[in-house]
Amino acid sequence: MSFASDIKKEISGISLDDCCLKAELYEIIRLKSSIMISNRNFKVTFTTAVIQSARRIVYLLKHLYQKKVEILKKDTPKLDYKPLYIIAFIDEEMKVLRDLQLINEDYSLNETIARELFAKDCCKASILRGAFLAKGSINNPTTNNYHFEIVCPNHEDAVFICELLQEIGLNPKIITRAKGEVVYLKKAEHIGDFLRYIGASTSLFAFEDLRIKKDLNNYVNRIMNCDVANEQKAIATAAKQLEDIAFLEKQYGLINLTPRLMDAVILRTTFPDDSLAQLSEQSEEVINHYVSKSGLSHCFRDIRLLVEEIKKNKQKPI
Repeated sequence: MSFASDIKKEISGISLDDCCLKAELYEIIRLKSSIMISNRNFKVTFTTAVIQSARRIVYLLKHLYQKKVEILKKDTPKLDYKPLYIIAFIDEEMKVLRDLQLINEDYSLNETIARELFAKDCCKASILRGAFLAKGSINNPTTNNYHFEIVCPNHEDAVFICELLQEIGLNPKIITRAKGEVVYLKKAEHIGDFLRYIGASTSLFAFEDLRIKKDLNNYVNRIMNCDVANEQKAIATAAKQLEDIAFLEKQYGLINLTPRLMDAVILRTTFPDDSLAQLSEQSEEVINHYVSKSGLSHCFRDIRLLVEEIKKNKQKPI
């Protein structure tokens, strides 16, 4: 079962007041259903691959309106094999659609969102809960990127969802795709806030736990990569310093170096693979006085300048 399915399973079991249940059903019908009319009878059909969503729709219709519901299971030939659940009911007296302000007096579908019907904060949370049950998804937090989305059939519904998310301090975006207008979040903390707002506490704890483990692993990997890079850099620098020392020994004579440069030579040749910080720590024991890391850096810089000067003088014509 996917992470999104686990969330839908959890929120499908939340007990709510009837006003909130209506808000949830309202949004599921807007985003998920197809409505057909024949002889002034409306047939409302839902199709979903998530069994938890199917059960929730059946519960809402029976609890709120005592509707008789037909449920069909349709097997799909896809390789991932996810059966489809088809839920349908006939709204003969238009009790459901009228109560939820989904149709007009002339029996046309009401495209305008019934904002005043679900103005309470608890109902707004249920609107988002219903939207996620209908067309929402969240990728597993162990994957590379965090991603939450709700697919809306039109721009008006997408803007409505965005407004509700913005009211709770989130920063959603809208993108148009072939499947519809997609409202999405990319920040992990915003996804966590959404789960908290819709009442998915268990899923929130699982999300945060996985996110913390992932972030910790990424941090450890970055530190290890940084340490490896620093070590490789230190080895390369030490090799270059040893090369300069060997050149001076052959072309200049180490006896001609100043005492401070000779100290650096002794430390480097004694510990050929150590970093400057490590050489500094060993300095008092090896040469009987302390030399700082920056002091060693200046010494090896002067050695490098001396090597370049000697090479330059050798290249001058006589």
